[in-house]
Amino acid sequence: MQEAIVWGPLIIKYNWIAMAFSALAAYIAMKYWLKGKSDFSKPILNDITNVLLWAFLIWKFSVIIFNPVTVLNNPYYILYFTGGERGILLSAIVVLIFLSIQSSKRRITFWVYTTVLAVGLLSYIMFYSMFQLIFNNPTTSSFLFDLSQIVLAIVLLVWMYCRKKGFEKPQEINQLILWFSIGQILSYFFKSFSVVVFLGLSSEQLVFLAVALCCLIIHNFIKKESFNES
Repeated sequence: MQEAIVWGPLIIKYNWIAMAFSALAAYIAMKYWLKGKSDFSKPILNDITNVLLWAFLIWKFSVIIFNPVTVLNNPYYILYFTGGERGILLSAIVVLIFLSIQSSKRRITFWVYTTVLAVGLLSYIMFYSMFQLIFNNPTTSSFLFDLSQIVLAIVLLVWMYCRKKGFEKPQEINQLILWFSIGQILSYFFKSFSVVVFLGLSSEQLVFLAVALCCLIIHNFIKKESFNES
């Protein structure tokens, strides 16, 4: 993918265009998931759309928090760089806190919000990876990484839609996060320029491994509690 469209003094990165179209596809997917739930589809979509907009701004401008000296020395740094992985983590925390508050305020279970958000996230990953495959000049490793992201997103979305009627439960969300994390661990073996940190795994893979282990512990705990109740 070329770096950007230069239109006079305006520079528009192709990457930003891909992100915008992927975000639109994610919104359509979330709206479709909520089809038939007219009683609370609008407030859920409004809440998620608003918080994701804020999350994007936090991710983009958190570079000021994490690299204040660089930004002070060169203010244009903000235009071309983001908060990176730390910015994503900060954004995720804000999203979860906001949706927890809104779910309590609107008396809509938090897991409904989580499910809709998961549909949007998987749709975004799928379409963004498609843009990378179509418009990039990928190496073998980047091609396999993007392809694996598309396959993982499609498989999980199909699984969610097949179990849609009973999906909005903590057990289902836990399984979704578990399989998503396992898929990401495998997918990141194809990612180019990954730095091995421990046991042949990159920092991203170690994070997903920790998440997967937490999901397994929660799954076993829920299973044990269900067995004791029966």
